[in-house]
Amino acid sequence: MNLAFVRYFVSVVEAAGFTAAAERCHVTQPTLSAGIARLEEEVGARLFERGRRVALTAAGQRFLPHARAMLESWQAARAETRAVKRPRLLRIAIASTLPMDAAMRWLAATGSDVEISEGTSDAVEERWRRGRCDAVLFATRGAVPRANAAVLFREPFVLAATNTHLVATRDRWSVRELADTPFVLRAACEAHEEATRLFAAEGIKPRAVLRSADEERCAAAVLAGLGVCLMPRSLLRSGMASAEIREVVLERRVVLAWRDGVELAETAMAHPWPGKPGVGEVFVR
Repeated sequence: MNLAFVRYFVSVVEAAGFTAAAERCHVTQPTLSAGIARLEEEVGARLFERGRRVALTAAGQRFLPHARAMLESWQAARAETRAVKRPRLLRIAIASTLPMDAAMRWLAATGSDVEISEGTSDAVEERWRRGRCDAVLFATRGAVPRANAAVLFREPFVLAATNTHLVATRDRWSVRELADTPFVLRAACEAHEEATRLFAAEGIKPRAVLRSADEERCAAAVLAGLGVCLMPRSLLRSGMASAEIREVVLERRVVLAWRDGVELAETAMAHPWPGKPGVGEVFVR
């Protein structure tokens, strides 16, 4: 049954005529009359006595309270539905040096409406400090915020090489042994400056075959055998081998921070992130 026809019926009763009811419903009189006729077909009875004056039949009188109840129920249902607030849009900034596939699977599992921005860890931390996001997922080797933050996992930096590279033949190398080895430099790496200092302390300045902030390009260069790369363990790809550098022992923590009222910590802590798990470091305001 078309609810519009029910509205036509009630309007004819309240306006005491087809012409006035058509104006009230913003339709032509023929359209309204056709709708009433369709409604009568549906209920199986004539609803109006048509003459100089429009009057309800006995069937119309019985149908009127039901028609009004239908319209009232529809209005109540529509009002209640519109009153339900849309889910809050979650603005989250994610560091480009994180394992993005794992981060995206986690966000999808939260069921939130999200707006994602990306950048280096420094860039997304700055976005966080300026209040331009509701949550931030980043990696750090420094201090962790002491309010509304959780360390999701810790992981070491390793030397990555394609499986056929000389570096893949051993589990550990010294800086001096790598002196002539070409490097792929991850420009957004959180440990880049410290690693450079550690190499410099040994009198070594690695030759860079590629310097890029794009993690995919860096990984492609490593897999092509163009050079080796210092990267977090979670960014290793299929086809890569990893080794330690004796003099370079570096680690990072992957941290989630959120504003008051944002509920993300529970799902984030339960998510199967790659790398070593954290130690339950959760700081809530």
